[in-house]
Amino acid sequence: MPASGTSRVLILALSCAGVGIGLGVLSGAWERAGVRAALAESPAPEEPLRPDAVAAAVRAMKLVTVEIDTTVALRRGDTSWRGDVVADLTVPVRLSYGTDLSGVRGESVGYSALDGLVVRIPPPTRLATEVFPEREAATVETGWLRLRSRAGEYYLGIARRDAARAARELELLPDDRAQIERVTREQVEALLRALTGGRVPVRVVIERTENTR
Repeated sequence: MPASGTSRVLILALSCAGVGIGLGVLSGAWERAGVRAALAESPAPEEPLRPDAVAAAVRAMKLVTVEIDTTVALRRGDTSWRGDVVADLTVPVRLSYGTDLSGVRGESVGYSALDGLVVRIPPPTRLATEVFPEREAATVETGWLRLRSRAGEYYLGIARRDAARAARELELLPDDRAQIERVTREQVEALLRALTGGRVPVRVVIERTENTR
């Protein structure tokens, strides 16, 4: 089911060793993780960085997460000689996507005179789906012999029951997926540039796999 409504990338968070942190304190975390020490063993600036050292730096980032706000829309109802019943429900949803960098190895790192340092990372995958029923918008239309207090509320209740499952089955719109991937790439590239001191160009490539919503 495609994502409904207008969605937007809401929050970017970076996690190191399982703790959400900001850019300003990542340097200290990497110092403690020994990442800078690994990079210090790399060749001089005019030579390519050692793949294993770069991979160690990427692994130290642990996780890059992006949250996106969207909505799920449901319609439930019934057709009868007594009149139709239609219940429409729209519920805000927050989808959390993450890129697990802990498995990056030296073979995921390359170097060329044209692109500079190239690092391949896994694609973002769904981590969590959060539904906000307290912010729902609902409308009910009933036929001439159907009561809103009975038939209308019954089908509205069915829509509310189905909202969580529909949210879990949401598929990202192509533009939303592209934006999540772009934000992920930009953050990893920025952090790698900080670690390498801007010695070489940096490009992060997201490996293509089967769509994971």
